[in-house]
Amino acid sequence: MPKKKPHISYIVSLCGIMSAVSLVMMFFLSMIPAFEYISPAVSGMCLWIVNERLGAKYSVMCYCVVGLLCLFISPYYEANMMFIFLLGWYPIARQYFMELPNALLRWAVKLAVYAACAIACYWVLINLFGMKQLLEDMGELGEYGPWILLGMGAVAFVLYDVFLGLFKPFYDGVVKPKISKLMK
Repeated sequence: MPKKKPHISYIVSLCGIMSAVSLVMMFFLSMIPAFEYISPAVSGMCLWIVNERLGAKYSVMCYCVVGLLCLFISPYYEANMMFIFLLGWYPIARQYFMELPNALLRWAVKLAVYAACAIACYWVLINLFGMKQLLEDMGELGEYGPWILLGMGAVAFVLYDVFLGLFKPFYDGVVKPKISKLMK
């Protein structure tokens, strides 16, 4: 039996609500210093739910809207750039990385994508936004500071990816049936 296409009101309301929740999380969670890097990850999870319910087309649209609005609303450029460059779109694209046949190749590609996105993110922050203090803050770690930060970010990225993998069965088994029950 073919899957029933959702009504336009459902599509608009789900995209609007999840985009708003994502944007609010980017704004409020970034105010807590320890959550500056967690807020883009949690916001990306909201867009993943749109991807699961409606597909990539709508979740990419929500990602673009949230990314653009983050630049205007949230004053935390570092968290905004991490959302735009990696953590906003990665939960949507993760399913395509998981289709790679070899686990070693899969992790190599994921980590290469992380490294490219993180380097591009910090290049934009330092060179376009003029946030030279990021380099000064790494001065305590010496000349290897950027590499240490990149390695610590890679560890956090691997944990995020593992969490995304564990969240899907939880979503399918617990959250989705409750949502479907409420939608009837």
